[in-house]
Amino acid sequence: MKKVLSIGEATLDCFVFLKDAEVRCELHHAKCMLCIHYADKILAEKLVFTVGGNAANTSVSFARLGLESQLYSVVGDDDNGKRILDALEKEGVDQRYIQHFSGMTSYSTAIVFQNERSLIVYHEPREYKLPNFEPVDWVYLTSMGKDYKSAYEKVSAFIKKTGAKLSFNPGSFQLKDGVTVLKKYFAITEILFVNKEEAMHLTELPASASFAKLAEALYDYGVKIVVITDGPNGAYCFDGHELLFLEIIPSNVVQRTGCGDAYGAGFTAALLHGETIDEAMRWGMANAAGVVTKIGPETGLLTKAEMHSMLSDYPKIVPKTIRR
Repeated sequence: MKKVLSIGEATLDCFVFLKDAEVRCELHHAKCMLCIHYADKILAEKLVFTVGGNAANTSVSFARLGLESQLYSVVGDDDNGKRILDALEKEGVDQRYIQHFSGMTSYSTAIVFQNERSLIVYHEPREYKLPNFEPVDWVYLTSMGKDYKSAYEKVSAFIKKTGAKLSFNPGSFQLKDGVTVLKKYFAITEILFVNKEEAMHLTELPASASFAKLAEALYDYGVKIVVITDGPNGAYCFDGHELLFLEIIPSNVVQRTGCGDAYGAGFTAALLHGETIDEAMRWGMANAAGVVTKIGPETGLLTKAEMHSMLSDYPKIVPKTIRR
């Protein structure tokens, strides 16, 4: 069985569903704002707590998709940390590398309105102390707090020493630091996962730039495979030769938190199972389609059997080559 190690955040997520709010958008919906009455009592329609965090989400997905899944993350000694550990144990995620510390566990609040969410994330300040990892086939590196650099350096050394392949999905602090800091990690990245807005930020290209231009610019940083997701509009993949596009798989959307993690984990898992890039895109899209039907970023993640079942239901949804 192939081994994959997820490195990044594990959080407890609170989903707050609102009924009384308003969305105001600029011309052509280029930028929208969620508006609620200031200094007022806002009634929530529903409240749900789940385990989340990019690395925890991908580790659960890898386990469900039939891989030996390991996780490095940091949790506090509070009740939220215990809930996370219990949930990971039930999913069969190997917790040998999880770092424990005295204090709070990182926490996110997702404000959900009209099936979209605005995410408020709190990263508990901490010092990451990565252990000496045993060799794995693949590493999935994702969001970490502001003191992430020493941890990323150790991951980089591990990749170079062992030859493990790397999927990289930078988080808020990493994106804020930009290409100047991240380019050395791009140079060892097998697959880079970003959304359209993140791609524009990293490349500094205008909003009018095509996906081909965005993908080519990211590829030029040394990434072997570039994946750019575009929410309900689909996803693009560029391997230096051809640009592929895949539409979404129809689903009953409840909320979209965790879509990117689901897509990245599904795509990576497919390659670990020996699938082609075309099929990896389908695995990613199917996994994302499962997640949006449930509350939380992990509840709707597919098992391997569910993956094959969903893909067999949509044989005509396949990647198409886009002219550059």
